Amino acid sequence: MDFSLEYTPEQEEFAKEVRAWLKVKLPEGLTTPADPAKLSYEQWQKRRQLSRRLGEKGWLGPTFPKEYGGGGLTIDHAIVIEKELSEYDMSLPPLYEPGMRLVAPAVSVWGTEEQKTRYLPPILKGEVITWQLFTERGAGSDLAGLQTTAIRDGDDYVINGEKIFVGGLHDVDQFWLLGKTDPQGPRHKNLGMFIVPSNLPGVKIAQLDLIAAGGEGGVSPGQKNLVEFKDVRVSATCLIGEETSGWGVANSTLEIEHGGSGGLFTHRVADRFITYCRTDPGMIKRLRNNPELGDAAVRVYIEAQVERLFALRNYWIRHAKRKRTYEGNQYSYYRKMFGVRLAGAMMDILGPYAVTNDGQIGIEEGIFECHQRAGIIIAPGGSAEIQKVRMARRIGIGRTTKEQASDAT
Repeated sequence: MDFSLEYTPEQEEFAKEVRAWLKVKLPEGLTTPADPAKLSYEQWQKRRQLSRRLGEKGWLGPTFPKEYGGGGLTIDHAIVIEKELSEYDMSLPPLYEPGMRLVAPAVSVWGTEEQKTRYLPPILKGEVITWQLFTERGAGSDLAGLQTTAIRDGDDYVINGEKIFVGGLHDVDQFWLLGKTDPQGPRHKNLGMFIVPSNLPGVKIAQLDLIAAGGEGGVSPGQKNLVEFKDVRVSATCLIGEETSGWGVANSTLEIEHGGSGGLFTHRVADRFITYCRTDPGMIKRLRNNPELGDAAVRVYIEAQVERLFALRNYWIRHAKRKRTYEGNQYSYYRKMFGVRLAGAMMDILGPYAVTNDGQIGIEEGIFECHQRAGIIIAPGGSAEIQKVRMARRIGIGRTTKEQASDAT
């Protein structure tokens, strides 16, 4: 794997095609706000439109098989598409949509052929928005402690419970939900995974009033929600995997989430910060007069590049179908802690400007203030401590037996 920033000749040729396509297919007036929570419904819809256009081309899920709505392309093609979208401050998919990144790979492994045919094309063509519903009030890092139940009743399962700190902005079409199918069963062997339509009777969604939606390293969906289920009936055909294999399905999802490809080519906040330090006359003078602050800015640049390399390595490992152990949790932990260090460095270097988004005195549209709120929220995706525990288990150190490690991961 070549971790350089340059394309190979073959990638450059494909990049020309992608650039030309984007110039024509990007919705007119598409913009990216500094604060993800301020993404308007109109702008969100423009991103949905671009997502569908990418899906029609086979570029939304470029490495997935064509028969399921993917592009049947190689990892080299996928990296090019990601890179060219990053030039417009977007990723693949171009909006918060866990379906393509997390759900589709898990369904590909655990779903029946009928389920793959039913669920994958709408996701990979950008026709549906999926939210991942794992976290509960008493079940975050200890996901196996969840209390939402999904009890079999004839041809249906009846779901009761609630999920918190989930989802994103605006509309949703379906949920990727983990529930307890056997309340009396042994821990880790009593869960089932479902794809649940969001419009079923008994489903209630409430937005949460938070200072920021958070995310690993400041990566934020803009909004988090509480989703309640009261006697919600869902067809048994929506169960992915066996009735008690949900823990395995969930871990397939988390393996990708923790070792995902956010920031493959750029850390949006860090890049804006470094550019500001390089180009603003007042900041250039401040850094020249304060060598320690200059050193701090350099460290930000270096750490952002390390994060990018971790992300690119994990992206390649996943798409090359190589065996993974600790890499996903390593990247997740690094990204979380870099988000905290970045917030501190910006506070030291920018001073009060780091904590204001005022239209007159704020800088860079308030993106640094937004990171001060979001970057220090490191619980989403699993706390920093649980990432270290999982890393230790994966490399076989600590006091955990092999059997315990297998059950826990």
